[in-house]
Amino acid sequence: MGADDALLTAQDHALRGGTEPNTAVQRLSEVKRHEWPRHALSDSLSALTRSLASRTRLTMPTVRLVISTTKKLASQVSDALFAAGAGGLEERPGRGATLVAYGESKAELDALWKRAERVLVGALAKKDVPVARLEVDEAEDWRTAWTEHLRPVALTRRLILAPKTGTPPALRKGQQLISYQPALAFGDGDHATTRMAARAIEAHYQRAPGGALLDIGAGTGVLSFVAVLSGAVRALGTDISAEAVEAAQQNAELNGLSRRTRFVNASAPVRGNFDLCVVNIELRPLLLVLGSLPAAARRAPRLLVTGFLDSQLGEVRAAVGAAGFRLVSRKAEGAWRLLTAEKIG
Repeated sequence: MGADDALLTAQDHALRGGTEPNTAVQRLSEVKRHEWPRHALSDSLSALTRSLASRTRLTMPTVRLVISTTKKLASQVSDALFAAGAGGLEERPGRGATLVAYGESKAELDALWKRAERVLVGALAKKDVPVARLEVDEAEDWRTAWTEHLRPVALTRRLILAPKTGTPPALRKGQQLISYQPALAFGDGDHATTRMAARAIEAHYQRAPGGALLDIGAGTGVLSFVAVLSGAVRALGTDISAEAVEAAQQNAELNGLSRRTRFVNASAPVRGNFDLCVVNIELRPLLLVLGSLPAAARRAPRLLVTGFLDSQLGEVRAAVGAAGFRLVSRKAEGAWRLLTAEKIG
């Protein structure tokens, strides 16, 4: 293959998504120098780099799923959307309640709504099932548009979570701010399961400071930060998403907590002793995790489990027991549940 062919092949693979940009440039740089004058190679590398860079700057049109309901039913509708797989929701101010979910395509959000609608049809009177519509804005990039609507959230009375992109909230005496860079990973605090877990973790380490938290499904790291700011010596967070791990690490640095928290991929070995393990993920992966808890989690004296609905309590309770823990208490917020369990024996 000649140098011209090498350039075209590398560029085509990169632009079509078949090769990562760095790999494309690496392949091109491996072309033998005697096949191409040095200045021509340099110019072509520059052209390829500019082309790849322009590709990464392309906007992705904003696609929104907009659901209109009543304030009375807003919590139940949002619960159904989260159960259907929504990563986050915006609630617009005004009369009634308007919930908005963002996505990459109409097909993605249409499927999300169909799953949520099935839940609502079984739970609400026919007249109360809300109407949803899809909106597309070609001029707006959904990857950043959703961050404009993020607001501070009170995780507990003491700990306030707020996006770094917004105006810092006014704190009352005794309150402490946790900042985060918005990322496409779960953990902006605006969900019942996050708040319930945060309150339980804070209470645990205020009663018994000095331990360590294992945070399975850490997302952007929020619960690990709550632990070390409430009395834990350290926290280890794991997640299957590389994007979540990176976001959590960045947020740890942002809050000056990188020495006391660490975040790794879920496939990495978990070592050390932990006095508390928390798992806050959706039902199906939650059941899988409980069925294969790492040894470090099984040794933990106490386990917090959330991310599931009241209707799913039986399945989760059975999985917690099979993992070697016994239920000691449960909390509820809306339709969502949190279980606290202790190690048997």
